[in-house]
Amino acid sequence: MDALNTTTTAANLRAGGVERGLARLQAMGDDANPAEAAAMFESLLATMLVKEARRSLGDGGFFGEGPGADVFSGWLDQHVGQALADGWDLDLAGMVRAGIIEKQEGSK
Repeated sequence: MDALNTTTTAANLRAGGVERGLARLQAMGDDANPAEAAAMFESLLATMLVKEARRSLGDGGFFGEGPGADVFSGWLDQHVGQALADGWDLDLAGMVRAGIIEKQEGSK
């Protein structure tokens, strides 16, 4: 696989994680399970925060600039983001869940 194909595939994989998560949240609609939707949102937010923090490291980042570095960076973002969301003491998911429940009850 040449460098262009590796970079293109890596970019698709890295972007796909956030896009798939957003698509799943949108597909849930108004009848979403508040706890599940809130947890997914918290995980996506944490992943995006990790991605932006990692980008501040400069061009080399953790994995350098070689083939596959984008894939490994995307995996790192996703897994560290998920770990942060699972152990986060801010309880962002609780606040989002309460907002969803309030919206669902108001629309009935």
